[in-house]
Amino acid sequence: MKQLKLLFAAALIALTAVSCKKTTPYTPPPAISAISFYDAIPDAPALSIYLNTSKLSNDSLKYKSAFGYSTAYSGSREIIAYKGNDKKISQTVTLKEGLFYSAFFTGNYAAPEVVLLEDSLTNPPTTKANIRFVNMSIGAPALDLGVNDGTTVIANRLYKANSPYTAINGNKQYTFVVRTHGETVAKVTMPSVNILTGHNYTIWARGVYTATDATALGADIVLNY
Repeated sequence: MKQLKLLFAAALIALTAVSCKKTTPYTPPPAISAISFYDAIPDAPALSIYLNTSKLSNDSLKYKSAFGYSTAYSGSREIIAYKGNDKKISQTVTLKEGLFYSAFFTGNYAAPEVVLLEDSLTNPPTTKANIRFVNMSIGAPALDLGVNDGTTVIANRLYKANSPYTAINGNKQYTFVVRTHGETVAKVTMPSVNILTGHNYTIWARGVYTATDATALGADIVLNY
């Protein structure tokens, strides 16, 4: 978990440097968590994201996009999304010390919500990579993540649910598919991707399950670390 340890170490150095001054008494470093963001709202414009008063993006989080982990003080935090000066989303969450989270914006833009998922990042076994599957497709039944050879990798994920990380062979090319649970015909066939040994990935379904236009069911893959 070297990458994860370095992330927290860098944050602690930045946040506690002031406590090293001889003229001030030592105070313990603050509790730190990490959080990433995904936009699964099909009709949303690009949004600016804040944690309390800390701005994390400047009108850059848009539908189908994601950005990686940012360190954050642990405890109660307000996730806010603005379009210009208008507050469009506001939800208070609790971040536990030392844990990593993914915040998914989902639903319709008129009534959006934030789904906060705890990320159990662990090193994959030797020669393996870890994959998890998240269903953020509006109106979707349970979905399966599979491969175009008919294999099912992760099964039966309901809307707003994620899976544990599952080990698969690394340094291998995959064409992942998303199927309605229990069916054999792919609803989505993703572009072929090379999955590297020693890394964790998230594949997330998004879009409106019943739509046939640009908001139709789709899926993307993100490298967590």
